[in-house]
Amino acid sequence: MKKIILLLILLTPLTTSAQIRDDVDAKRKWFMPDHIKLQFAGNIGFLSGGPGYISRNKTLETDLLFGFLPQKFGGDGLVSTTLKTTYSPWSIPLKSDYYTKPFSLGFYLSYTFGTQFNTKLPEHYPVGYYWWATSFRPGAYIGGKIGKDVSIKNRQRSVEVYYELGTYDLLLISYVQNTGYLRPSDIVNLALGVRFGF
Repeated sequence: MKKIILLLILLTPLTTSAQIRDDVDAKRKWFMPDHIKLQFAGNIGFLSGGPGYISRNKTLETDLLFGFLPQKFGGDGLVSTTLKTTYSPWSIPLKSDYYTKPFSLGFYLSYTFGTQFNTKLPEHYPVGYYWWATSFRPGAYIGGKIGKDVSIKNRQRSVEVYYELGTYDLLLISYVQNTGYLRPSDIVNLALGVRFGF
């Protein structure tokens, strides 16, 4: 009996902190985002940012990012929106509440606004002239992250920095059709970003 009482006393602080965390989570509305990201490059704008959600087991993230490419870098000032999903199967704890997610795999679908981009092929082109829409770009990437857990007002939060190496459909097809002329480095883009968990 004494062992059971001692065990209950030892576990009380753990259950209390879990209850506080659950109470805070319960007060948040289901539609409120779990984090916000800011990203540099990655084929979705010079700078992009926006809200996102993370699964309960913290392996799958879905983000809605809004990007901008200034005219001096792209010839045209471009505005885009991107839906991204990232899967990070492993999280390895490090010292001092740091952790790393050494491997991430993701996909995105980007839409670029502007009259020079088409979702449907204009009628003045022959049927089959272009097989792709110029406004939509699907892409894929791999990467990694390092982060730190912090506790603010009894709530676990995190700050992560990440990198992604990615490409999109047209570049990948160009590479496959021109392997003698293009190198992987010609079609791969590096993105750097930061994620703030709420």
